[in-house]
Amino acid sequence: MKGHQIAGTSLNRERIEDDFYATPEESTKALLAVEGLLYPVLEPACGAGHISRLIGRDDGSGDYVISSDLIDRGYGCKNVDFLADDFMKNMINLGINIHAIKTIITNPPFSLFQEFAEKGLSFHNVKKVILFGKLQALEGQRRATFMENSPLRTVYVFKSRQNPLRNGSPVDEKGKPWASTMAFAWFVWEKGYTGETIIKWI
Repeated sequence: MKGHQIAGTSLNRERIEDDFYATPEESTKALLAVEGLLYPVLEPACGAGHISRLIGRDDGSGDYVISSDLIDRGYGCKNVDFLADDFMKNMINLGINIHAIKTIITNPPFSLFQEFAEKGLSFHNVKKVILFGKLQALEGQRRATFMENSPLRTVYVFKSRQNPLRNGSPVDEKGKPWASTMAFAWFVWEKGYTGETIIKWI
């Protein structure tokens, strides 16, 4: 879509195909410093593994991370649509015990932010749903109504600007690190939480 301005980019830069704006390593590390994950974990929009590679465990505990994506970017289970009605069936067909999942964490396309949250919360055994997204997700009547009536426990707002990686690359076409004008946060839903949503800065 030519002429569409992406935050922090020029007007003549085209929008990234399939909205692939990978999560910076420092963004995930900042979350892990303050929020624990319950394993096994599902990362259903894993892209090239930018989040999955950091949250995997090799301690022999049997805990693990399942990574999948609709698009094949060379990491995880490919051509798997998290929002499809047959998602669970497809994962089971791949030999994955999807019913064991306790945490879902991912960086979904922003246009599908609420849909990813709702789908994640619909899994019976899932205790936490954690999404990386624009702070702008708090705006809008539809999203606000959903969040007010959901177990959204914590929104971790970044003190410093986070710069998602266009097409997974750490630098732009000139070899410079990306610079974004958008504000990002981690949104954490926890099943059973009934209090007010907490805002924290990381």
